[in-house]
Amino acid sequence: MKPSALCHVSNWTAGSCICLTLSYLICLLHRPWFHTFAFYPTDAHSAWHTAPFLTFWIVTDEHVTHWLTILALLILDKLIRDSWSKRETMVFILFDSICSVLCSSFMLVIFGASPSTAISGNAALISAVTVVSTQFDSERFLVGYGSSGLKSRYGFFTGFLLYFFLALVSFVSWGSFLLYSNGFVFAWIYIRFLQHHSQRKYGDHRACFAFSKFFPGPLERWVALPSNLIYMVLLRTKLCPGIERHSEIVSTASFAVGLPGLTSDEDRHRRLALKALNERLFNKPQPEEGIEWPSLEEQDEKTATNATKVEVQSLIVDLTAIASSSESSPTDLHSKNPSHLT
Repeated sequence: MKPSALCHVSNWTAGSCICLTLSYLICLLHRPWFHTFAFYPTDAHSAWHTAPFLTFWIVTDEHVTHWLTILALLILDKLIRDSWSKRETMVFILFDSICSVLCSSFMLVIFGASPSTAISGNAALISAVTVVSTQFDSERFLVGYGSSGLKSRYGFFTGFLLYFFLALVSFVSWGSFLLYSNGFVFAWIYIRFLQHHSQRKYGDHRACFAFSKFFPGPLERWVALPSNLIYMVLLRTKLCPGIERHSEIVSTASFAVGLPGLTSDEDRHRRLALKALNERLFNKPQPEEGIEWPSLEEQDEKTATNATKVEVQSLIVDLTAIASSSESSPTDLHSKNPSHLT
C-alpha cells in the first residue's frame, strides 16, 4: 500500500479509525474503561455477561494491536472500495470476529489460562485483511514503498511470528495471539467456501488461494498435508461443502492466460473466439502466383520498362548489323569479282 493511498479513505473508515484511537487513548489514561468492555473468558463473572462479549473489539491497551488495526482498516478500505458492498463487508467482519472470539475463548479455557487473561482489540481483523489482500493478488505488496515491501501471501505468517514473539515477552496477551490466528482461519474459511459470487455459487476455489499458499516455500508442503487431511475428513462427514471444479477442453493454440477471479467466463470465451479468428485470418493460404493480379501502376511501369529494353536491344542489333556489313564489303567484292584486278 502506497502512502498516497492514505489520503483517500471512506467516511466509515475514517470514523472507525478516530473512534478506535479515542478508545485506545482512554484505556491508557483511565484503566477502568478497559476492564468494563474487555472480555475475560476464564472469569466466570465476565464470561456470563453478554456485553463484554460484544464490546471487546472497542478497547485495547496494546500499542501494536491498535496501530496495526488502523493500518488494516486503511488497507481494507482501499481493497474493497469498488469490489465489495457494505453489507458484504459487515457480514465478513462479524463472521470473522464472532467465530474468532468464540474459538479463542474455548482454547483459553482448555489451556487453563488465568482469569486475568483478556480478549480485546481487533487482532482478528488484522489477519483477515491479509487474507482479503491475498485473494485479490497474492503477489501485491501488502505494505511497501517503491519496489520493495511485504507481499500479501506472506502477510499472515509475518504477523503470526510477530504476535508469537511479542506474547512470549508479554508485550501482547496470549488472547490477542489466539485471536489473530483464529481470525486468519475463519477469514480464509469464509472466502474459500462461503463468500457468494455472481459468476459462481460460493467460495473461491482457485489453487493459488489454498491454505498452504499462505506459508513460505519450505513450510508449504508440511502445512498442505494436515490441511488436506482435515478437509477430507470434513468432506466425508458433510460438515464442509465440496469444491465444484469446472473442466474445459481447449486447444493449446487457443489457450489464453488471464487473471483468475477478475474476468467472467463469457469474457474468456470471447477472447478465445477472437484469437481463433485472428489465427484463421493470418494462416489463410496465399493464392498462386499465376492468378495474382498486379496493380495498374505496377503493370504500366513494367510495360514501359520492357518496351525501353526492346528498343535498346533492337537499336544495338541494327548498329551491329551495319558495322559488320561495312567491314565485310571489300572482301565480298574481291571474292565475287576476281577478274576486276587482272
